[in-house]
Amino acid sequence: MLDDLMRWLDDAERTLSTIGPEPSSGVEQPSGVEPPGAASSQPAPLLPWAPPTGLGPVPPALSDRASSVLARQGAVVARLLEARSAVLQHLGAVRSVEQGREPGRPVYLDTVG
Repeated sequence: MLDDLMRWLDDAERTLSTIGPEPSSGVEQPSGVEPPGAASSQPAPLLPWAPPTGLGPVPPALSDRASSVLARQGAVVARLLEARSAVLQHLGAVRSVEQGREPGRPVYLDTVG
């Protein structure tokens, strides 16, 4: 079972390393207006990692690695929720544009011919 835990931690750390240490979304978050559902997009607080029961004593290094992976996963979840919030705000702006209305006059002027 400890081998399974070590393999899982290796996989999780490898995956998290491909995501990068800090967000760099390049998207400026508009301030003021909260998107629908924003209140429910707050992550639940992370509980400290505890080893599964029945494994026997877990080496401290593995426990530290598991705690680190959990903290990094929590940071990724927070970044994803921020990105989701930005997308919801952008969708709200796009949806607020009036659609399906035919303009009463031409919109473009052909100056070439």
